[in-house]
Amino acid sequence: MDISLRMISGVFSFYWMFSSTLYTYLLLLLSPLTYASQSIFFELKTHPHSDSLHRYEFTHPQMGTVFRLVFYAESKIQAQNAANQAFAAVDSLNASMSDYLPESELSQLCYTAGLGKSVQVSKDLWEILKLSRQFSRKTNGAFDVTIGPLTRLWRRARNLKELPDSVKVAEARQAVGFENIRFKKGKKIELKKAGMRLDLGGIAQGYAADRCLKILRQNGIHRALADAGGDIALGDAPPGEMGWAIEIPSDQSEGLNSSQPHTTLRLANCGITTSGATFRYLEAGGKRHSHIVDPRTGWGLTHRVLVTVQAPDATTADAWATAISVLGEKGWEKLKRKPGTLKVWLSEAPISNL
Repeated sequence: MDISLRMISGVFSFYWMFSSTLYTYLLLLLSPLTYASQSIFFELKTHPHSDSLHRYEFTHPQMGTVFRLVFYAESKIQAQNAANQAFAAVDSLNASMSDYLPESELSQLCYTAGLGKSVQVSKDLWEILKLSRQFSRKTNGAFDVTIGPLTRLWRRARNLKELPDSVKVAEARQAVGFENIRFKKGKKIELKKAGMRLDLGGIAQGYAADRCLKILRQNGIHRALADAGGDIALGDAPPGEMGWAIEIPSDQSEGLNSSQPHTTLRLANCGITTSGATFRYLEAGGKRHSHIVDPRTGWGLTHRVLVTVQAPDATTADAWATAISVLGEKGWEKLKRKPGTLKVWLSEAPISNL
């Protein structure tokens, strides 16, 4: 997921989401593996609110983006301890789920693809893969974490600034298919086909944001927001507010340079994210191919999709935003069983018009 939302003094701006993601992309190019562990602390307001809560903000680079926590706590000690626990959990999830790190749990699992081996995995990896299978089924394969062979091929193509060979795309496509992940008793996973590679980039950040929010709640902090590079998990509203203020353009078809008025959403206890084929693309052969690859065809999208999804949690919002970006307007309209818990803002245009 690749587009972000902005927060100014407690108000998240749609435009910040995109500028933050551009910054994230530059960081990814410079350091494709991971960031050094660190956290940055800000106390935004020192005066207590009516319920004796202070507002705090913490940031932490990880998973190729910057995690941001904003919440209201009774003391700096409570705030710092909770933030430290949340960021430690994010680091642990990254060590388990990164497809960039050769020593990660995910990578180690992929090394067994096609060997007929069943590998016992951690609770988190088991859970996120089970959730991913559900999303794959609900989206008719538009969301598929087995897309790894294709994303690796397209990463190389963007670095070389040339389209991948069609034969190699077809070969990589043969190793893609969520139905080739076999779940067995005892949290054991078997990857049935040789060459399978898993890529959790379309769901892991949302999952991590939800984990941060859960940890904050366990520490008695309920008025909270966890932002994983634009995949946002929202807890209870700030003191005296109906919800966290989230702004999106009233007409998303106008794109980033829109001068149209914004729609402000007041949200609490849900997840929201934005995804789209907007900034990162490969221009070759007279076309622009997005960094978002359709797992069903093996090719980068050639249509510009901008989609915002509100869901019960950030994991669900993240996965569906990825899927709807692939489906596009027509695919989304044709999808028969749309979850009633989702709210979707969607626009589409040819990438060449950007």
